[in-house]
Amino acid sequence: MRRVGWALLALAVVLLALARDAWASEARRAVEEANAALSQVPADRGAARATLAHALAAHDDVDAVAEAQFILGRLDEDDSAFPSAMTHYRETIDAGPNTRWAQRASDRIDWLRARSEGDFMPLVSLERVRRDPALASDPAAIEALSRDAEAFPPGQVRVEARMLVAEAWLGRLHRPPEAIVELRRVCDDPRADALTSRLAARELVDAIVADGRLDDAVTEAHQRSNRLDPRFVRQVERLVRRRALRRAALVDVALFVALAAASLVRARRRGTLAEAGRSLKKLAPLAILFVLYVAGIGGMLASNYESGNSTPFLLLGVAALPLVIAARAWGAVGSPRATARIGRALLCGTTMVAAAFLLLDVVNPAYLEGFGL
Repeated sequence: MRRVGWALLALAVVLLALARDAWASEARRAVEEANAALSQVPADRGAARATLAHALAAHDDVDAVAEAQFILGRLDEDDSAFPSAMTHYRETIDAGPNTRWAQRASDRIDWLRARSEGDFMPLVSLERVRRDPALASDPAAIEALSRDAEAFPPGQVRVEARMLVAEAWLGRLHRPPEAIVELRRVCDDPRADALTSRLAARELVDAIVADGRLDDAVTEAHQRSNRLDPRFVRQVERLVRRRALRRAALVDVALFVALAAASLVRARRRGTLAEAGRSLKKLAPLAILFVLYVAGIGGMLASNYESGNSTPFLLLGVAALPLVIAARAWGAVGSPRATARIGRALLCGTTMVAAAFLLLDVVNPAYLEGFGL
């Protein structure tokens, strides 16, 4: 009985399919044949156009005729025949004003109308590069598009062409100076829409930062602050502060090394360097415990957070050991005067902080952001 039931169900499905084919309009069958031709690899565009012409001639299905007109419009767009595409989209709306194809055709008309300057010739040049991955990665083609864009009439196509050129220079072709020029042109173009203008402003500042010109980046960010997120502007300002702190940290570490080395050299000349050795032997266990505490406890705490990274703490522990040894040796042979001891203590403390800052700056700057840096 179960087998009989399945057989009857299969027969019903076949009969419904046959009935659907029998009831389908001539226009609908032609549209389905066109879609099948376009789904082939490679697509048979000639056969699709021929069957779509049959669908238009049938006039027995409003939805199918509207779909046929819409597909013809998309085929014309693919061929960069934009005026003909506009005509097919308008005929889509006329054929089936209440169909979903009419809404889609209206959207395409709006998109094309916004890029119709110069009788669509600028759009043809842009799409030729945008649709071809080889041309989009060819420096000669990108340079040619950049030159052509300067002659384009004001409008959306010129903006999009400049953005395409800028992104190619920034990414695939690795020519940031040329990208910065194009991004400035986009930012200064009154025809650029708000979204594109904001994107260009951010990429412009990022490109200047990547080029190492932080002062210029801050100036640019302030000039275009009305298009940039305030947090992004503050982030660029932090980079300038971080650079100043990096320089100060390097000076601090260099001063510590120079003074400690000079003191040890003088102690060697006086024959008192052995005092430093005896002091280091007493300090060794405590220094090792301190390093293990910094590296182990700090790394363990950082690892407990999902985004934490124990590497900076491990490296800080490694870097702290020679600093602690040098500081203790310097203290053992340095001047015993109170002012000298206070000065050494302050410099040793700031050097430890400076070393931690430099390590975080190199290994994971994200930690510095938590301190407003």
